[in-house]
Amino acid sequence: MASKTKAQKLRDKPHVSDARVQPFESQRITKEKLIALLPHKTNVAVTDEILELIHNVENETGLPQDSIEEDIMSYTHLLGGTTNGMRELVNAIKFCNLKRNYSNKEAWSIVFPEKYDRLVDMGKAIDNHVSAYNGSKLVIAIDKEMLIPVHLQYAAYFHASVKKQFELMSGTSAHGKTTAMVEHLAAKELALLTAAPVDTKIDLKISPSDKAMDIQLEMNDQLKYIVAGQRARLEAGESIVDVQKLGVSFTEIVGDDD
Repeated sequence: MASKTKAQKLRDKPHVSDARVQPFESQRITKEKLIALLPHKTNVAVTDEILELIHNVENETGLPQDSIEEDIMSYTHLLGGTTNGMRELVNAIKFCNLKRNYSNKEAWSIVFPEKYDRLVDMGKAIDNHVSAYNGSKLVIAIDKEMLIPVHLQYAAYFHASVKKQFELMSGTSAHGKTTAMVEHLAAKELALLTAAPVDTKIDLKISPSDKAMDIQLEMNDQLKYIVAGQRARLEAGESIVDVQKLGVSFTEIVGDDD
C-alpha cells in the first residue's frame, strides 16, 4: 500500500472546531435553495457537481458539515459583482474555517490536495501560492464576515424572539389563544430579553493619606532650607566638598514608628 501524502494525513487528522454557534441540523442544501440565495443578475451556476462538493465537505476536511453548509448559505451574497463561482466560494469557506485550527499552509493543502501534492512532487515552493490565496478578495471578505460577533449576526433572530414572546404574552399564538400560564412565562422571558444592562462600573479613587501628605510637605520644606543654606555657604567661599556633606537624618522627619 502506497504511503499517504502530507495532504492526506492532514485530512485524516481529527478536527477540533473552535467555539461557535452550531446549527441544530443540516441545511439540506438543494439547487433551488442555493439559486434562490444568489445575488440578482448573477451568472453563477449551481450544478450537481457543486452539490456533491458541498455535501462531502465533512468527509474531505473534517469540518462540521452543518456549520459549513450554514456558512455557504450565508455568504452567497459575496458572489455579487465578481467573477467567482460557487466552487470558489465553497473552497474559500473551507479554507477560512480550517485556518482556525491549522496553519495557512496546512489549510490550503487540505482544500487543494491535488495541487499541493503536484507542487511537492515538482519540488516547487508552496508558500507563495498559499500567501496569494490567503490575500485574495473572496478569502479576505469571508474572514471579515467571520469576525462579526454572533449577537450581531443573529440580531434578526433576537428581534423575532422578542416579537414572539410579546405575542404569547398578549394571548395569541399560531395555534390560537394561549393559556394564562403561557402568558405568564412569556412575560417573564420577555422581561429578561429586554432588561436594561446592569451597570457594573466601579469608580476607584486612590490618593495618599493625610499623614503621608504632611510628611511629604515637611520634607519639601526641609530640602528648601538645605538648598538655601548651601547656596549661602558657597557664596561665603566655603569648599563645595564640605557644602555637599548634608548630614540629614530623615528619621527625624518620618519617625522611627513609621
